[in-house]
Amino acid sequence: MATSASSPHATGFPAEGRCGYYVEKKKRFCRMVVAAGKRFCGEHAGAAEEEDARKRILCPLDPKHTVYEDQLAKHLKKCNSREKPKPDFYIQDINAGLKDETEIPEQLVPISSLSEEQLEKLIKKLRKASEGLNSTLKDHIMSHPALHDALNDPKNGDSAAKHLKQQVCLGYSNY
Repeated sequence: MATSASSPHATGFPAEGRCGYYVEKKKRFCRMVVAAGKRFCGEHAGAAEEEDARKRILCPLDPKHTVYEDQLAKHLKKCNSREKPKPDFYIQDINAGLKDETEIPEQLVPISSLSEEQLEKLIKKLRKASEGLNSTLKDHIMSHPALHDALNDPKNGDSAAKHLKQQVCLGYSNY
């Protein structure tokens, strides 16, 4: 089978608009797109004769790519490997638990180990803390016209009806 004359390997030239750097390890030309008027991509620009004055170095954040040494400060501000700022509410290791079992705070004790007097004090504190709360829960069953047919369908048993009602309530809880 004859090879196509348009393939880069057959002609000894890279594909049009692609980098002219020959990757020996892969036995082919680099396939990255080059800027207009350039012969090499940004990664292989150091191989270009006209850019010998500018030195490329490994990115300190991610050594998988390189950057011009004189543009390092600018690159570090926009590099995809930089650490992103954390939101205000983020707290490092907030849910990590105790690092060592010996770090259990002494003030945490099970309620069952409290004396009757301590338990009464705790109950008073809890009542005082919950004084202003509206703790009465009201059952409110939501309904939606789209479900009337499904709820009245005799093919659906009690379990299906229960799930349909729950799904309607969940849908309304997002509002």
